[in-house]
Amino acid sequence: MIIEVYRGDGAREGAPIVEPLLSDDALIHRGTAEMDAHAHAFNRIEMAVVFRPGIRLGQIVEATDPSTASPYRAKVTGIQITVSEAAIDTQLTLEQPR
Repeated sequence: MIIEVYRGDGAREGAPIVEPLLSDDALIHRGTAEMDAHAHAFNRIEMAVVFRPGIRLGQIVEATDPSTASPYRAKVTGIQITVSEAAIDTQLTLEQPR
């Protein structure tokens, strides 16, 4: 059995995990342990944005921070929408790889 490994944003291929004597359950646990052990650190960012329908968890978005020169990409890991009579406020939680 071979588990394919991809690094970063999924564009870089990593060394495959090859274990011919393990069962499917053991491979899944081994693969999870390998991914956890080699996971990249990330920055958690809270961002208030204008309400936009269609934003989904897991979506990759491009954001601009006024303190940096260039935009960055991050994954949406949380969405909080607050509705009042005056406005619709949206708060996103993003994970940006370091």
